[in-house]
Amino acid sequence: MEAHLHLYEMMLSAAKPMALKAVVLLNIPQIIATHGTQNPLSVDDIAQHISASTKDKIPHKEYLFRILRLLASCGVFTEDVDEQTKQRKYGLNNVSKLLVKEGYRDSCVPFLMLLADKAYVDPQHHFHDAVLEGCHPFIKVHGMNPWEYVGTNAEANKLFNEGMACHTKDVMASVVKMYDGFRSVRTVVDLAGGVGSGLSVIVSQHPHIQGINFDLPHVIATAPAISGVEHVGGNMFDKIPCGDIIFMKWILHDWDDEKCIEILKKLYEATPEYGKVLIVEALLDGSEGSINRLGLLFDIHMTIYTMGGKERSEEEFSQLFFKAGFKSYNIMKLPFLQVLIEVSKS
Repeated sequence: MEAHLHLYEMMLSAAKPMALKAVVLLNIPQIIATHGTQNPLSVDDIAQHISASTKDKIPHKEYLFRILRLLASCGVFTEDVDEQTKQRKYGLNNVSKLLVKEGYRDSCVPFLMLLADKAYVDPQHHFHDAVLEGCHPFIKVHGMNPWEYVGTNAEANKLFNEGMACHTKDVMASVVKMYDGFRSVRTVVDLAGGVGSGLSVIVSQHPHIQGINFDLPHVIATAPAISGVEHVGGNMFDKIPCGDIIFMKWILHDWDDEKCIEILKKLYEATPEYGKVLIVEALLDGSEGSINRLGLLFDIHMTIYTMGGKERSEEEFSQLFFKAGFKSYNIMKLPFLQVLIEVSKS
């Protein structure tokens, strides 16, 4: 019976991200943050505020309650019963605070909306085709790879850039705090840096640095002006701008080993002898803990969305570095799934 329960929970778990998306679209975390004044709200209260914002639509309270009850059971909201009214009330905890759009700097809403978007959910129905045909599920569904897709769809490009920027700010705060190598360099290139959110964190803490945000032209076209940062459009497989430090976050996991070595050789050419390449990636360690399991989930997503991309172990990374010509590397743990890897020519 234990096996049945475990299997059924896994089979039904697809409802969880959709429930998260629903409460964000209904603005429920924001409603509780704004009107709860640190106190939980009843389903009636929440429904009233939803109704006030939609004007012409009256929320179905029973469905609303069932979504909130599920997410509370998953640890997303607090759930209490008012002793007088017997009403269930829902409040924010450390998890649901990450779903508030305004007033909380650590909001994960853009990343959630990216992962739960139909364009990224539909390819998940083609896992078996990847096994049988060796195909790439995203391409099978959309007829193009993700970078081509966002390059031809302005809304998809916006969704993708906002999702990546959302994750970047949290990771970069830790990178800047723990890595002291930024103090002694003049230029930092953020390879495939999106709209510059990562580089903006670096130059804000180290204003002596001249930052170069390098990405595809359609990405750079939407990047805002950032003091101390020059936005440069191009293709990393053609040529990478030179810099004392070349930084890249969540780039190598998008590509197979052959493409990674090609990128790393371009990085070797663009880095001076004393320079460094800084890489933020997940690191699979083979353990049974939740961090490694999260890494395996990201690895499966790479199977869906990329053309041969994957998460890697330290041994797999070291082989890529050395085949590209680099002589040494140092791994620093971050308080996230990812680690910071400093790669050197010497």
